[in-house]
Amino acid sequence: MSVSKKDILCLTLILILSFFCKDAHGLEKLNVDILYEALCPDSLRFVRNQLHPSWKELEPYINIHFVPFGKSQSINDGESFQCQHGPGECNRNKIMSCALQGIPDQSTQVEYVKCAMVSFFQENDPLGFAERCATEAGLQWSEIMTCYNSNIGTMLQLQAERETQAIKPKFVPTILYNKTFDQVLQNDSIRNFKQVACSLVSQTHPNACS
Repeated sequence: MSVSKKDILCLTLILILSFFCKDAHGLEKLNVDILYEALCPDSLRFVRNQLHPSWKELEPYINIHFVPFGKSQSINDGESFQCQHGPGECNRNKIMSCALQGIPDQSTQVEYVKCAMVSFFQENDPLGFAERCATEAGLQWSEIMTCYNSNIGTMLQLQAERETQAIKPKFVPTILYNKTFDQVLQNDSIRNFKQVACSLVSQTHPNACS
C-alpha cells in the first residue's frame, strides 16, 4: 500500500504544530510522549494507574502525544505489520492511531486511550466496547474504519513506527520528556508519573502541583 508524499507532508505539519502548544500565560508546556502498545498489560497499567488519575492536575502544563506502536514492525512499507502481542494488537494500534488523529482535545484523548485500552482487554466483544469509547469521544466509528482501511491509517502507523524507532525502546510503555529519553526518569515514571511530571513542570511553572 503506497503512501503519497502529500499525505506524509500533511501529517508531518500536524505533528510539528502539536509540539509547540503553550499555556494560557504563554509559557511552553512540557512535551510528554507515551510510546505504547494496544494489548500490552504494562501499557494498560500505566495509562490506567499513572497517567489517567493525574491528568486533571497536570493538563494545564503538559502537551501529551500518544504513539501506539511499541515493539511492532512494518513489512514492505506498511503492506502489513507484525506486533508483539499478535495481529489483534496491530489492528488495535491502527484503530487508535486513526481515532487519536480525529481528537484535537488532549483531555479527550486521555479519556479515549484509557477507555479503549480497557476495552481491548475485554473477553467479550472488545471492538464493540472500543466503538463505544470512540462514540463517547465524539467520533464516528465509520470514520475510524474508513481511516483504518485507507492509506491514512497505514501512514499513521508508519509515522508511529518512525517515532518509536528513533528511540528503540527496550520497555513498553516508554515515556519521553521534551523528546528525550532518560532511563532514570523512565523508571521513576512507571512507578510515579505524577511526581516526575510535577518535578519537571515546576521548573517553568513554580505553582504547578502545589
